[in-house]
Amino acid sequence: MEFKKKLRVRLFIAIGYIVLGLAMIIAFNIIKTENNFFSSFGFALVVIGIVQIRNYRIITKDEESIRKREIAESDERNISIANKAKSYAFAIYVVVACVSVILLEIANKTDLAIILSATVSLLILVYWISYFIIRKRS
Repeated sequence: MEFKKKLRVRLFIAIGYIVLGLAMIIAFNIIKTENNFFSSFGFALVVIGIVQIRNYRIITKDEESIRKREIAESDERNISIANKAKSYAFAIYVVVACVSVILLEIANKTDLAIILSATVSLLILVYWISYFIIRKRS
């Protein structure tokens, strides 16, 4: 039953992606900015949400597929691989973002450098808070 709740939460997150994406598309079409990045980003969120809902429907079509998915997601090897991939992605993002901050500063794009450095700092802060919460619970 716990895994079904997890799947339901994923469904609501997917719906949230769609709503957020549509809101971005509508808002930036109303504003009519020259930069289409945010409309494209909103479209990407809508597509991600739709794909996740499709995956939810495939997984929840019958009890056997739910059971198989639960086994696959609780497999220690798969969990280890996912955690390593997240760790690598986190480390690579931090390094690339820090190099980008330096390059933005060199290019006199201080505002963008500040925003990017703030997002990196926030990500690291969230990591450390999560780390201490998880360590305390374990």
